[in-house]
Formats: sequence, C-alpha cells, structure tokens
Amino acid sequence: MFAKIHHASVVLAFLLTAGVGPSAVQAATMTEGLKAYKAFAVDRAQRALDGARQLQAAVKKGDVKAAQDAWIESRKGWEANETIVGEFFGKYDKIVDPWPDAKTGYHAIEAALFAGKLDGLAQPTDKLVANLTAFHKQISARSFKITAQKLLNGTANLAFEVGEEKSKGGESPYAATSHLDMQENVAGIEAAYKLVFEPVLREKDAKMADTIHAQIEKLEELVKVADIKSLDADAVHRSGEELAAWFVTAAPKLRLKQPKLEEEGEEKEKK
Repeated sequence: MFAKIHHASVVLAFLLTAGVGPSAVQAATMTEGLKAYKAFAVDRAQRALDGARQLQAAVKKGDVKAAQDAWIESRKGWEANETIVGEFFGKYDKIVDPWPDAKTGYHAIEAALFAGKLDGLAQPTDKLVANLTAFHKQISARSFKITAQKLLNGTANLAFEVGEEKSKGGESPYAATSHLDMQENVAGIEAAYKLVFEPVLREKDAKMADTIHAQIEKLEELVKVADIKSLDADAVHRSGEELAAWFVTAAPKLRLKQPKLEEEGEEKEKK
C-alpha cells in the first residue's frame, strides 16, 4: 500500500544533498507525498463505487447475502477516505454518509438490508451509486488537488472522531461493522501520515515522527478486532484522542496551521 513512501524519502535525500533550502525541500517532498496520497484516495473511491454497483446488481437480483457483502465492501472504500471527505467534499459527506438521522446514503439502506429485506432499497441504492459516481469523478479529476493543510485537518479530526465517537461502536450497528469502519479510518490516517507528513517531520523532529508512527500502529492494533464486542473502547478512546493531539502538536514543524479539532471548534462557537 505504501510503496511510494520510499520514493518520497529518496527525493528528500537528493534535494538535501543538492543543497536545496529546507523550505524548498519540504515543498517538494510534500508535493510528492500528496500525489501518492491522491492515488490512494482515488483507489479507495473506486472501491466504494465498485461495491455500490455490486450492491445495486444484487438488490435487483434479490440476492440478500451478495447485497450485504457489497454494502460492506463499498463502505470500506468510503471510510478509508474520511481523512479528506469532510474537508474537500462536504456535500458528499452529507448525502453519502449522514449519521445518525440518515435519509440517504449507506445508513438509509443499512437497517433494512441487514434485516434481510430488499423491498424499497432499489431507489436509495441507485442514488448511492449516482452519488459515488459523481464523487469518484471529482476526486479523480486532474484539476482536483489535495492540500497538505486540509489533509492534516482531516487526518487529525478523524483520529479524534475515532477516539471520541466511533470507539462507542454505534456507527454501523445493524451491519455490525463499526469495527471495520474504524479499521479503514486508521488505514486512511496511516496513508496520510506515512506518505505525506512523516518524511518531512522526520527531518525536523525524528523523535516526534517516531512517536506518531508508533501511536498510529497502536491504534491500528486496538481496532484490529473480529467484532465490536471485542473492542477495548476506553483504550481506543484514549489512543484516538492522543493521536489527534500529536497531529496538532506536529503542525508547526510541518509549517502548517494547527488543526482545530471538531469538539474544540464547537465549544468556541457556543461561547
């Protein structure tokens, strides 16, 4: 998954050896990493779309098991992209994955589908396919550029969300796949960090780079469970929030603004 990380490191070493200034080195390395991350994001968007199309076909055939499997497969692709969806594609976040009061998207389909009922699911499934098709087209466009600041914002907030909300295990209760949601979330966080931020941070503060790397691996292990009942919710809560805090702390070393975590932003608005 992360083969291009080595390439980014090679580019960094070459530029430093050539006497290029730190700011230029950082910009070049970030650019390389962001290109690699976009390829990851496009791949996951394709996975979400392919799964939705399989879901659509299974619903038409009346195949409940195939439809359930396809829903899960599609959702994996979507969840891995939650590092960028909220920051860049808020429109699609609201129509593809609204929660908990879903009138459209995955959760509008979930309850009936995992109760074994396909009646009435054709229309919301068709709409899901249409929305994921449009999402894939936009994220794949050459004109779409992922910026380091927004990616860091999204990555920090997703880590915080995994700890603060998703660790409670209620995101996909009818499908019983809330643990899979978190696994894919962490995969997206890992890709963003290792491809984009870690090579630059390592040159600035190797100890901090190692700490964040280890924190991601810790969270990855915590969510790698067979079902939500096996999840240590308290440990995931702590680990997710700690990881988010580390991303906030690392921002100045990456020459980026510190992300505002969602809860922090909401409290400021209330004041």
